[in-house]
Amino acid sequence: MCRPSCCKKPPDEGAGIAAVAVIAAVFAAAKIGPAVARIWHLAVEALTIFTLTCAAAAAAIVVTWATTRIIRTRRTRRQTVLVPVRAAAWPEPVQDATKRGCLACGGTGTVLRAIGTSSYQDSSCPACQPVPRAG
Repeated sequence: MCRPSCCKKPPDEGAGIAAVAVIAAVFAAAKIGPAVARIWHLAVEALTIFTLTCAAAAAAIVVTWATTRIIRTRRTRRQTVLVPVRAAAWPEPVQDATKRGCLACGGTGTVLRAIGTSSYQDSSCPACQPVPRAG
């Protein structure tokens, strides 16, 4: 006896669909695989460059910090060195009893101006002789 068409078991199509899916996946992997590999390679190179740049920046920061600490430590530990100033033969100021002496130069008309850390230069007193300095 034959079964009616509504009761017949359909043929097994699952294996065919799976085989087509595997073939499509292999084909897609063969076509897309090199592009994905190139993208992956570029991403790894970019990450390497980024890591090396960060390491170089960190090394520069550490070297700068260490140099600054060494310089500050040496400056604070350095003893103050007094540099002797040679005594010059200054003329004694002659003051009138009616005139008051200049507080800046003591009546001599010249003052010592510091040049650098250990040298000095004679210059005219700005309090006594403001006219020559204004020109």
